[in-house]
Amino acid sequence: MKIPVGRWPLVTVFLGIAAVLALLVTVGSGPPKRPAEVPGVFKHSNADIDQFSFIQTKDGERQWKVQARRARIMDKDSQAILEDLEVTLFGGQGTQMILKGDEGVVDTESHDLTIQKRTGLIPIRLESGYTILTNHLQWRNRDQEIYTDAPVVIQGDGIEITGSGLRGTLGTETFTITKDVRAVVTN
Repeated sequence: MKIPVGRWPLVTVFLGIAAVLALLVTVGSGPPKRPAEVPGVFKHSNADIDQFSFIQTKDGERQWKVQARRARIMDKDSQAILEDLEVTLFGGQGTQMILKGDEGVVDTESHDLTIQKRTGLIPIRLESGYTILTNHLQWRNRDQEIYTDAPVVIQGDGIEITGSGLRGTLGTETFTITKDVRAVVTN
């Protein structure tokens, strides 16, 4: 077979392309590589979800909503473990309470939830103008109640109340500090 001299560059380019394609097919045809497993919190979960969102309803009404940067779903423990979360609790007559924390857990059976801050406090701003501050808070879905055994501060309208432990309901905005209560009036 005679190939005219003027066609040598074209043949060389064609053979080069064929060799590169053959190499790519050979290298890429091995077994798929598994991503490296990252040690840490999300190692033994059933599912990891970025931008997690969950809304709890009862009789068609929203009770609460949780949004988190990341969630680890643990079917065995009936839990969703959350990172960087915001919880909105909805009460009657359109009242709501917004809680922000670094970590949290939602019990996927009882729909109870826990929220906490690693450093600093969770501010709970109430429609009455008062603010509750604590670093750990729980929501008991069955009773529609928030509670904590951690230190608590309630501020507003010229008064600051401190103590340990808190029980309260959103609908009535009634809250009770359970131990070591101290009040300072500034007006």
